[in-house]
Parts: sequence; structure tokens; C-alpha cells
Amino acid sequence: MNEKQTILIVDDSKFNRDILKEILGETYHYLEAENGNQAIQLVGDNLGIDLMLLDIHMPQMDGFEVLEMMNKSQCINETPVIMISSEESVTMMRKAYEMGITDYITRPFDTVIVKKRVQNTLDLYVNQKRLINVVVDQVYEKAENNNIMIRILSNVLGSRNSESSEHILHIRTATELMLRKLIKISDTYHLTEADIALITTASSLHDIGKIRIPEEILNKPGKLSDEEFKIMKTHSELGASIIRDMRFPQNHPLVHTAWEICRWHHERWDGGGYPDGLKGEEIPISAQVVSIVDVYDALTSERCYKKAFDHDTAMNMILDGQCGQFNPILLKCLRELSLPFSKMLSTEMNDNKYYHEVQSLSNEILSDKSLPNRNYSQSVIKILQEKIDFFKTNSGMNSIDYNALSGQLMILNEKQQILCQRNASKFDLFREFGVSEEDSQQIQVLLHQTSVQNKELSVQIKAKVENKRQMYKLKLHTLWSPLKKDEYIGIIGYFDTI
Repeated sequence: MNEKQTILIVDDSKFNRDILKEILGETYHYLEAENGNQAIQLVGDNLGIDLMLLDIHMPQMDGFEVLEMMNKSQCINETPVIMISSEESVTMMRKAYEMGITDYITRPFDTVIVKKRVQNTLDLYVNQKRLINVVVDQVYEKAENNNIMIRILSNVLGSRNSESSEHILHIRTATELMLRKLIKISDTYHLTEADIALITTASSLHDIGKIRIPEEILNKPGKLSDEEFKIMKTHSELGASIIRDMRFPQNHPLVHTAWEICRWHHERWDGGGYPDGLKGEEIPISAQVVSIVDVYDALTSERCYKKAFDHDTAMNMILDGQCGQFNPILLKCLRELSLPFSKMLSTEMNDNKYYHEVQSLSNEILSDKSLPNRNYSQSVIKILQEKIDFFKTNSGMNSIDYNALSGQLMILNEKQQILCQRNASKFDLFREFGVSEEDSQQIQVLLHQTSVQNKELSVQIKAKVENKRQMYKLKLHTLWSPLKKDEYIGIIGYFDTI
């Protein structure tokens, strides 16, 4: 049976509050406030208020002051308000609507109108939230599918190349960092969120031409001869040809951007690059950004022909012009991103992953103008921020991320390699890792004892991970919906050897 929806009635007259409750009947759960101060307090203390019926004229804080406070805190977007008043002034009504109310009902009450308008407003907001949930799920699915395909591409290229299989992932992360920094410090390129997403995705294909370079050249442990280097340099043209030969519309933004990046990510600002010797702004900004982050990752990665340089050395080499000339604006971006780039070389990449998940999800949802009640998506961001804080405290360990609503489960080891990924109907991964029936039951009991106020549990278990059976310390953190009271939505956690 569905839980009753909660209506907050704000009116200084108990008689008026009782009339409204009598009209609406026992279908709803009611909260009451006799002035604006009490109303604001109740809104802050009760996340599950589905509708507010608000009087205008009240002592201490009137209805318009309540609306002003709700607008400042943005809860007006999450809690629909119907204004209840004997005022029939068009000016009053216009002001109320401008401040965000959903409807306006005048006294004396018509029973049918009150019931219908209340139900219509509640139904509208339920449908809006359902719509946003669908969009959020689609965003997650799209991002997850994108990440899986990029990991496949990374492994395919890495399997025949001396470069790390993480190279493409590094390029993608660094490209997004550079683009976001670029739009903050300069308005030269007028990049939109869609442009950033497009270039970041297309950057994954920058070295696809290397699949046509002979392996004896690609993986040669020493310095290439002049002839070998000449062949190696053709990978940019080969990559562009691969994109051009695919049966995709060549004017599609992603295809066109991928082609630009493949062909020109080795061009240099002063014309000293290849294959076309482009100069300055002749080089598309997409290729410019991938070019500089590609050099950084090449310097800081170990290859068959060289050891890895440390972060500071790599930064100095690029900024001093030892790796060719780059756009001065991008060099400024690189300097300001020194710390985030250095973190790509450490276990703190684990934290960055969740940071970018929050950022991209927030940008995609909040930029969609067709979505009503946009502030609802902030609840999703709040949950992801909770994930960041948890994994930041426990970075560099085997991690667990389980979504109880979608059934999606992801387990990564300390190197961020996938140990387990599937859609599970329930949280039963323990048997898969050889946890005893007794330990599994103990964990389930402890999980059932968690709540919004008591989210975490710790236990020692024996499990088999990556063919090693040993004792682990398991810490689980339950996630709860910010919008609905006591609704459990998932688990995050880590486990580490004792």
C-alpha cells in the first residue's frame, strides 16, 4: 500500500486549517503551521513534504516572506505551493505566481475545486519527479556504456602497443580538465557543455591510427631510425583515414571532431608539428588540447623505450618548450592544473572519477531546460557527493558501489581494475567471493540495522579475491534518498586485507 502524501497547511487560523483537512479527507498526512516561521522550520525538518497550502496574511512572517525564504533556499523547486487567500486582487495573484507558486485558491472554498487542484498539483509533481528519474537513469546508462566502450578500446590498443592501457583514459580525463579550465580563464573559444562532452569523447580515438603501424616499430625498445620514425608519424593520417572511411555521416559533430583530433593532435603552435604544419589557430582547439595532454601523459608514462618522468619534470619540459610550442592560453591552463594533473599519477584518481561523475551528471541534467523542477536533480548530486567523501577517506582500497534501484553492482580493486560488474536483483555478492554462509548472514543482519542516522557497518570476513583467500576488513556505507524518508537506495564500501 502506498504511503500517504504529506501536505503542510500554513494558516494562522486553526478553523481554516481544520476546514481544509475536512475537505481533503483522510487521503493525506497533514502537518500544520500557524505562522511563516513555523512553516520554514517544518520545511527544513521534513524533506518529505509533498505540497504546501499557504495563507498570505499571518503574524511574524506572512506568505510572501515565506515564498521569499523558499526561493532563497531553492526549496520552492522541490515543494509545490498553492496559495490560499481571500484576496482576489490581480496584483496579489501575479506577485504570488512570479514568486513560484503553482496555483492560487480563494476563499470561500469550493470543495470540488480545492480537492481537484490539490490532486492535480500532486500528480504533476509526481510525474515531474518520475521524468527526472528517467533522465537520470538514461544519463547513467549512457555514461556507463561510454566508459565500457572506452575501456575496451583502451585494452585493444594497449594489447599491441607499449603504451599503458590507461593512456586513453588519462587523455580523456585530462582533456576534460583542460577544456573546463579553458572556459574559465578565456572566452576565446565559446565552448558549450555539449562541445566539452564531444571533444572529451572524441579524444579517445586520437591514436587509433596506430593499429596500422607495424608492431616491430610500435614496440621497438630503443630509439627509432629516421625511416621508422617517418612511418610512426603516419599514424595521425592513418587515424584520420580510418575515421573518413567509416560509413558514418562525415558532417556529424562527433565524427568530424574525431577526424580533426586524429589528424592534427601532433601539430604545434609555431607550425613545427605534423602532418600538415598548421600554425596557431589553424589548428582546431580540439586537437590543440589533446596535443598538449598527450605530450604530458607520454612524458609521465613508462614506455618500452623510456622511463617515466615525474610530474614536475614533465611540466617543466612542456612549459620550457622542450616538446614543441603550444598555445599560450593552454600553457596557462596547464600551469593552473598542475595539482589535478599530478593526482592522475596517484591513487587519488579514484576520487577524481567520482568528482567528474558528479560534474558531468550535474551539467547534463541542470542544462536541460525542458525539465521542470530542476532542483530535484540536486538530490542526485548530493548522493554522489556523499560517495566522493567516502571514497576520498578510503582511497587506494578495493571498492564496492551498488545501486539498489537499478541493481547495478561494480567492484574495483585498488588499481581500479574491475573485479565484478553486473546487474544484481539483490545485494548478494558475498557468495561470489567465497564468503561463508555465517558471515554473509551476519552482514545482512547488520545491513538491516542501518538507517539514515546510522549508515555504516564494519566487519571482518574471510573471502577469496583475485584467487587469494584471506581475511579482510569490510566497511559498508548505506545510501538513503534525500527526498523520501527512510528510502534505502544503495551501498558503497571498501575491503582491505588485515
